[in-house]
Amino acid sequence: MKKSLLKKISGGGFAALNSALRRFGYRVDRFDQVDFFEPLLYKRLRRSPDFFFVQIGANDGVFADPIRHFVTRNHAAGLVVEPLQDFFQKLVLNYRDFPKVKPVNVALHSTLRSIQLHRVDPAKAGAAQDWAQGIASIREEHHRINAVPDEVMITETVPAITLTELLDQHSVSQLDLLQVDTEGYDFEILQMIDFQRIKPAIIHFEHGLPAGTMSIEQFQRCTGRLMEHGYYIITEPYDAIAYQPGML
Repeated sequence: MKKSLLKKISGGGFAALNSALRRFGYRVDRFDQVDFFEPLLYKRLRRSPDFFFVQIGANDGVFADPIRHFVTRNHAAGLVVEPLQDFFQKLVLNYRDFPKVKPVNVALHSTLRSIQLHRVDPAKAGAAQDWAQGIASIREEHHRINAVPDEVMITETVPAITLTELLDQHSVSQLDLLQVDTEGYDFEILQMIDFQRIKPAIIHFEHGLPAGTMSIEQFQRCTGRLMEHGYYIITEPYDAIAYQPGML
């Protein structure tokens, strides 16, 4: 059966992703210069004044953050989750004026209690561009997608819990937004969602298909599972939005 995805992408990236998705029976449509994400957030906010979010891979809460403006403007409540200690300290500082936002210093994994993250060495940060500070990943080779040299990379061990444990520890019973950006681990994070326990109204995640961050097979499995649970899917150049139309 054909599945429709809304598409917002431009240039050669559109042609590449379009070609890849069509092999799996998706019809891809193009919408230029349209922002779908923030209007969906505001639709949900109007329906749910006690808006609550969980952000996995929050970094410092500012750098390339797709939800900071929405969160700070509306004083939304939520958890911002960042496993690396130096970024976590910045995250705490950057949300110090927003008491309804709680920073959590942990990683997520379905089985392990600690994981290794591969990140740019802070002592060698000058050898990498500023944006490379946000590429820490459980995938050892992930930095090569971004042409970051091996010699500036180090490995850190961080504690880990499951997504369900995170939600239980913080008594999360309603989730209006699940924001995920874990540099190559988004597929695994989304597979952790127990839809019998909680069903986020909106899920925003990174697929990175043009760069190979998520494979087309993983993307198909991920979106297929989401659609089985009633989500509509919008794909952007490197991200995707899943939303429950009945919850907006």
